[in-house]
Amino acid sequence: MKHKIILISYLILAAFGFIAQAVAQDTEPVPVTGKLVLTLDAVRSGTMNWLKSPWKYHPGDNPEWANPAYDDTDWESVSTLLSQNELPESGWEGIGWFRLHLTVQDEQLKNMPLALHVAYQAGASEIYLDGELLYSIGKVGTRKEEEKPYWERNPQVISFSGKTDHVIAVRYSNFSSYQRTPVLGFGFVVAPLNESIKSRVTMVRQGTTSQMVWTAIPIFLMLQHLLLFFFYPRARENLYFALLTGSIGAFIFILFQFVILTTSATQLLYLIRLLIGVYVLISLSGMLFLYTLFYSKLPKLFWLFLIGWVITLLVSLSDIGKAIFDFDITSVNSFNVSTEGTAYLLLLFTILTFLEMVRVIIVAIFKKKDGAWIFGLGSLSPFILPYIFGFIVSRTGYNITWELGILIIFLAPLFSMSVYLARNVSRTRRKLETEELERQLLEVENTRKTEELEEARELQMSMLPQAPPELPNLDVAFEMRPATEVGGDYYDFNLTDDGQLTIAIGDATGHGMNAGLVVSAVKSLFKTSALGAGNLETLERISQGIKSMNLKRLYMAMTLATFNDNKLTLTNAGMPPVLLYQANENRVEEILLEGMPLGGVIGADRQELTFELQSGDTVLLMSDGLPEMLNPENEMLDYPKTRELFAEVADKSPKAIIKHLFRESTSWADGEPQADDVTFVVIKVK
Repeated sequence: MKHKIILISYLILAAFGFIAQAVAQDTEPVPVTGKLVLTLDAVRSGTMNWLKSPWKYHPGDNPEWANPAYDDTDWESVSTLLSQNELPESGWEGIGWFRLHLTVQDEQLKNMPLALHVAYQAGASEIYLDGELLYSIGKVGTRKEEEKPYWERNPQVISFSGKTDHVIAVRYSNFSSYQRTPVLGFGFVVAPLNESIKSRVTMVRQGTTSQMVWTAIPIFLMLQHLLLFFFYPRARENLYFALLTGSIGAFIFILFQFVILTTSATQLLYLIRLLIGVYVLISLSGMLFLYTLFYSKLPKLFWLFLIGWVITLLVSLSDIGKAIFDFDITSVNSFNVSTEGTAYLLLLFTILTFLEMVRVIIVAIFKKKDGAWIFGLGSLSPFILPYIFGFIVSRTGYNITWELGILIIFLAPLFSMSVYLARNVSRTRRKLETEELERQLLEVENTRKTEELEEARELQMSMLPQAPPELPNLDVAFEMRPATEVGGDYYDFNLTDDGQLTIAIGDATGHGMNAGLVVSAVKSLFKTSALGAGNLETLERISQGIKSMNLKRLYMAMTLATFNDNKLTLTNAGMPPVLLYQANENRVEEILLEGMPLGGVIGADRQELTFELQSGDTVLLMSDGLPEMLNPENEMLDYPKTRELFAEVADKSPKAIIKHLFRESTSWADGEPQADDVTFVVIKVK
């Protein structure tokens, strides 16, 4: 287990060199002379620092340098990692040799099979032990076209013969990633063989299993909420949560690939770029998710974060591969400043984004946003769960593995978000079901009311005269076009035996059943009026009858027109003016009589006028439906326009006049629904 930790630490050391170079250390260089003393305890414990071993280096290529007897005392002492800020003074030309002198003191180590780990390798190598080639890891080349970089992740067998002193020589080339990766070299570790094999197998098996589990759960959440978004696109929070969980799953997958299965420095560089891109997507999608939940629209602050993250992404990707374009081996300090600046930029926007997301959640909780407490609890879970696990272990003795603990702590915030969204879906579903039930009940109620209104309208229409009276000196026509509801318009007539005709036209206030009730009462009162009674007497009787019904603010406007031979008597109770066409003068006179509607003040004063009619004279009685009709521009037809329309056809027959008025009203409305009943009664003197 210790050796596995050492290997991972070397890998992390090498990987971090891709992101930000460490400042050159001020420690003393490794002595030019010296040997690495290999002891059994050091090998077993993994305490031997192979990176600080006295490796010797010489640029170029010479097969003689593999010979253990070769004199390398004048070679330069270096670290085999060859980081860009610690390159050998003799330079790096793409190929060179490294030599390490070993002293094996413990007899047990002699001829014991050990494991040689390649902790990191950016290029290709040939490993010699005491002049004999042990392994070729990749293909070493003297130029880029010949080289095939490879990083062997599995432990290789190595054993030292019975003698005490040994030399490990490494022929190493790196042309392919020389100007792309900040760490150009390699790192080796020697450890017990069996333990190393088990450690590698365990790492691959557990790492692959963890990779599958840790990746599958976020991807499952992504697919689930992506489907929810497809079926209900208005819930954009599901889309952003799917992006968040999907990018987290991708980040985890890439991270495990990075640690377990990477076999070249170029792959490392590619994966680091992917990691940065996915990391930016995690940050932005997380902000979008919270903003969509707790804001009606995206705040302007998000666009600042978006610009900042895009700039950070571009700068990071540019700095990681900047050596491809403008790397200058003499300007190491500028390289350090640039890459460190990138790391600081990533850290800065990470902190700012985290604080902004915390702020949004806290504000939502204080404003008592629905379900915000779920986010608060989920966000605190990484801090609360370790104490809960500790309590379980201390009280019950149940051992929670670190893998399970980390998995639960990591997934708790995601599951809290998913629970919140599922809760919203459930509430939306229940709301839709309730609305559907209400709609069905409303349809039933509307159907019942429609049937009742239709019956009421049929009753109203049945109370109206079906045919006009036939008189030798008068031509009478009437027609009513009701609005959608039961209206309050009414017309009727009484005819005495001596030929006196009294025509009534009225309009009850409002619409619906109450208006129909008033019309029914008025018809009864009008039809039962004493024959030959005066108009004023008849109107007062009807007014008293309506008032006695105690219908509250329901009144009836009415006009009575009595024709006795050629004599016309008009009495008005709140109706529109009567239009009188005088044929001999070819003009239309508007007759407006004052009078209170029926059902109001008892004994109210009402005007009455008498006119002598001539042959060809025409009288138009109407409700206010036509003058008050609206067009699509919300303009009223009004009374002057009504008078003009009547004047256009006043010399025609009563039926022709009514037909003309209805045609013009339809043209004026231009598709607008009829808001009130329209009623006409036309009387023409023969």
